[in-house]
Amino acid sequence: MVQLLYIVSSLHVLLCPFTKVEESFNIQSFHDILYHRFNLSEYDHNEFPGVVPRTFIGSLVISALSSPVVAVLHLCVRLTLALTVIASWSRLRNTLQKVYGGTFAWWFTIITVSQYHFMFYMSRPLPNIMALPLVLLAFNGWLAGKQKEFIISAGAAIVIFRSELALLFGLLLIIDLYFKKFEFIALIKVLIPAGICLVLLTVLIDSMFWGRLIWPEAEVFWFNTVLNKSSEWGTSPFLWYFYSALPRGLGPSILLIPVGVYMDKRVVPIVAVSLVYILLFSFLPHKELRFIIYVFPLLNVSSAITCSYVYIRRSKAPAFEIMFWVLVVIIVCNLVFTTTLVLVAMTNYPGGVAMTRFHKLLKNEPYVHVHISNLAAQTGVTRFTQIHDHWHYSKNESLDTNQLQAYTHLLVEAKSKYSPSVKAFAQTHTVLDSVESFSHITMNYRLLPPVKIKTKQSIFILERKNFREVPYSYVGVSESSSQEILNEVESEEVQINVVTYDNNIDKSEEDLSLKDNILETTNDNPTENVSQESSVTYVDDEETEAFRREIEESISQIEPEKDIVAPKVLNRTERKRKAIEKIKSETRKEVVASAKEKLKEIMRRHKHVAKELSENDVTIKEIEVDSRGDIPETVEPNILKEPDSMPAPIIPVIMDDISEVTADENINKIDENQTGDIQKENDIKSRTDENIDSIVEEVIARLIDRKIYDDKTKPEDIKMEDRKVIQKIVEEILSERVNYKSDNNTR
Repeated sequence: MVQLLYIVSSLHVLLCPFTKVEESFNIQSFHDILYHRFNLSEYDHNEFPGVVPRTFIGSLVISALSSPVVAVLHLCVRLTLALTVIASWSRLRNTLQKVYGGTFAWWFTIITVSQYHFMFYMSRPLPNIMALPLVLLAFNGWLAGKQKEFIISAGAAIVIFRSELALLFGLLLIIDLYFKKFEFIALIKVLIPAGICLVLLTVLIDSMFWGRLIWPEAEVFWFNTVLNKSSEWGTSPFLWYFYSALPRGLGPSILLIPVGVYMDKRVVPIVAVSLVYILLFSFLPHKELRFIIYVFPLLNVSSAITCSYVYIRRSKAPAFEIMFWVLVVIIVCNLVFTTTLVLVAMTNYPGGVAMTRFHKLLKNEPYVHVHISNLAAQTGVTRFTQIHDHWHYSKNESLDTNQLQAYTHLLVEAKSKYSPSVKAFAQTHTVLDSVESFSHITMNYRLLPPVKIKTKQSIFILERKNFREVPYSYVGVSESSSQEILNEVESEEVQINVVTYDNNIDKSEEDLSLKDNILETTNDNPTENVSQESSVTYVDDEETEAFRREIEESISQIEPEKDIVAPKVLNRTERKRKAIEKIKSETRKEVVASAKEKLKEIMRRHKHVAKELSENDVTIKEIEVDSRGDIPETVEPNILKEPDSMPAPIIPVIMDDISEVTADENINKIDENQTGDIQKENDIKSRTDENIDSIVEEVIARLIDRKIYDDKTKPEDIKMEDRKVIQKIVEEILSERVNYKSDNNTR
């Protein structure tokens, strides 16, 4: 049965191979010990020491155990850590089996494997998990009456890894002293020498790595407990461990704990010590589930007793048979709950996924200088993921936008490609890829488990546009010189962009100016001019191409007196331009109407959206449009302000309806003579209009980007499915700018 734990823990490692910021110190120290060895100057903690120092002893042990195979698979350090936890857990299980029987041991294993958090965390290089093997050995010594094993294991866990464990083991020690399992003098004879040796061990080893005299866990205790600085990382209510952490950590099998206490009084001290420890630890404002994970095996003892008691008697009475099937349902629910949380965890490490994709996209590049954003560094990027020695990786958090331009690639945190953090690099970088992370859970009873994991964009991979053409290295270059090079690159890019934009603005207008130039130089050498200009290749629609051929034919037959052709061409060009502008205008009205129709519906159904649109400025001042279409720039600016001109079947009087919505929440009835209130109402109305117009402009920009809408789109081209896309984009923008969740997500 123990092999089942190896299998399940390995699956957790393979499905979630990356680590988070809480695990950063130990995972980086694994890497440094295995690869840098005695070159302490290259260790990660020199550059990123963390808030408080941590001990290297656990990393040394795990690295030594995993060193034979780490060159083949770097995940083996986590697997090795899981093996140490499982080995200690197995010893505890064998001791419990001697007390409660073989059936108990079987159910104890099943319950442990079916729970999520203990199995998931046992491979995580957290300080709590580094201490967990020692904690389990201390439990084993306490239950088996092995006093020295209990004191030494508990002392090592407290002195080296987690000082708060003194509360837990202190309670166990008090019970032993009360029942005279320990004599005080004998305790002192073991406790004092063991404590001195353990303190000397951690001080000697960690002082060598940190380069100063240090007892890491003493500093952690002072920081977290005495100074209570841990609360700066968030606080939770006093009973949070009882109503949130324990139900999630133990799953549905938590319901079996009180039954086991009732059935077997021998388990009362075990459960009581666990609950008292959690109660005492609740006085610290900063709470995390991993802080109480040590007591999960103790609480599972009571659950396993319940299962064993019912299982043995299942054939003796119908009541026990019914209870047995209830137990089966509880275990199945445990598995469903675990599966759901695993699916969530798989989407919760966007930094590691982004780094993996980044290396695949640029696997053949000889030189890359990448900057890693804070979110990426916190959600999976470690030195193990930095696989190319000839690349340069940077996690400097103090750089501004101008300084980041010096990198060939960026891993940028953003909710969408329209976010300011991505748009700041729109002129100099292109988006190679994006990575999504966990957003929320929705229920879908057609699935098994009946949940659907929703994700959102979180990290974008950016590449400097011309980094292959300018293969210079920024390493070793001063900030001033690198900035000069960057300015030159940017100026070149701006010129290129301007030329490209001008060549695509209006082909017919360019043809006209071309013809005028040729007419002016015809008397000198018309043949040469025509041949030179005809070598230019244009890409446009068939109508424009035919029109261009007609112009060229007329130019080739030009005589000195035929300069009257120019007004004729000008008239045709103007007619074509006006026709195109009319199509653009009518098409834009259709798009605007559909977007505002959805806005009106949302504002009616969600009053807080109307309130926020009327009270706050939710606009994004710069909305960039892809070069595929320039519709937003060529339409008259009063289109958004004239809702009456919109097609009646789509949206009758949009602005009047919106005014009614905002008035319900934000505007009281006023008297005409109260000019101050009238001005306030006008300001709210104006702000609402600006926000709505900004959202509509963003919708148009995203439609162009998705190739749904461009210069060639006609009103009749906008089908029902396109209107649904428009309305979906409206919901996306509202979810980004205001506190709004669509009805589909809340069901």
